[in-house]
Amino acid sequence: MSMRYSHLLSLVEDAHLSPEQLGKRMGISGMTVRRWREKPPKGDLPTLYQKALQDVVSELVAENRLSLDSVVVKNITAEGASWPTVSSNNSLGVTHGMLAGASKNPKHLMESLSRLGSQEPKIEEVKKSRKFILSFKKMGQEWSFRISSLMKVLESNELNTFDKLVAYGALFYLICPFDLIPDYIPVFGYMDDFIVLGFAVAYYVKRFPHLFPKKT
Repeated sequence: MSMRYSHLLSLVEDAHLSPEQLGKRMGISGMTVRRWREKPPKGDLPTLYQKALQDVVSELVAENRLSLDSVVVKNITAEGASWPTVSSNNSLGVTHGMLAGASKNPKHLMESLSRLGSQEPKIEEVKKSRKFILSFKKMGQEWSFRISSLMKVLESNELNTFDKLVAYGALFYLICPFDLIPDYIPVFGYMDDFIVLGFAVAYYVKRFPHLFPKKT
């Protein structure tokens, strides 16, 4: 499956970008974007533009310029099922190095998740995606534990908003399709999400053990 010119043109409307702004992000001229708007070409975008479009959408989601509910995000996520992309970094601020080093020192990962969870649009995305988030519990017992634990954090009256930022960040990371390993990649797409959730839960178990009584 491939992305079409219509996906690129939808981005102009969804993100409220001018043709020049989108062109700059894509590495093409604003005049070219305007020409495509006036007479949309048929068929798929060239491969080079498809990769650029994926990167731009990822950036705009991270910048809160695009909602996960936007038409272009949904279309690109669906069309991207066959993209062979695994990025070494991503615009959500989580890197392979952070995940690899988190078992010894989770500080940098927790800081990134906290920054992610401090953004009001992302908090709202998590709140309105509750049903979708809970659906991940079907993926297994450990998935269920991690999701339930973070939801317990968000629902706790004992914790203030600042205390909940890591949980919001981890759950937004889960629902965002443009993360370290894109979610559309079969099997492997949710490996990084699973790891991130695990470290987030460990963070809360260590800081607020009374929220997670041990089973007897």
